[in-house]
Amino acid sequence: MPRSQGQGQRGPADDGEPARPVYSAVCVLSREEIIGDCRLILGDCRDKKFKPVVSCRDCDATWKPAGVATREPCPTCGKLKDVRQRPKAARNLEKLKEWRAKRPGYSTEWERRYRRRALLVVGGGVVACVRCGCDRPELVEINHKNGGGGKEIRGLGSKWNRQIAKLERPVDDLELLCKPCNAIHALELKHGPLPFRVVWGA
Repeated sequence: MPRSQGQGQRGPADDGEPARPVYSAVCVLSREEIIGDCRLILGDCRDKKFKPVVSCRDCDATWKPAGVATREPCPTCGKLKDVRQRPKAARNLEKLKEWRAKRPGYSTEWERRYRRRALLVVGGGVVACVRCGCDRPELVEINHKNGGGGKEIRGLGSKWNRQIAKLERPVDDLELLCKPCNAIHALELKHGPLPFRVVWGA
């Protein structure tokens, strides 16, 4: 806290009461010392390492931190998230296997999270088919606009959704389609425009 010196003065008496001393504080810290004290409170971010990508566990939004503060609000739900890059401890594989054995659905749950985050990234925050408007996440898929998705997905496996969710892969060539619209798109790539039309929520 800043150090100060007080200079006592006598204030006017009220209703016959004795005058009370009035103090005015004079800061004796230099500007550099004040800035240093503020850094102790706010945190100096110059030497901090930030995560390349941050994901919110509350709404599954994903964004790149600005690297200005150690905590940033989620752009979707507004909750503050720690964006610092913390060192990872060495893994004990035996204990990890034991921990995973007690939680058989842990990996599956995280794969669902990565899929939802990938859908949000490709859809720009909205999970819905770009053709018919289907907004049920379990019916929506990530489609390659120019084809070739099957080959890429087979090569990456479970890393496919992770790369998109972590913003490691550009999504300019991707879009969201429901399963019926995706099937029609595959036929159109092979046979040209077709008179099929999917109606959602009629």
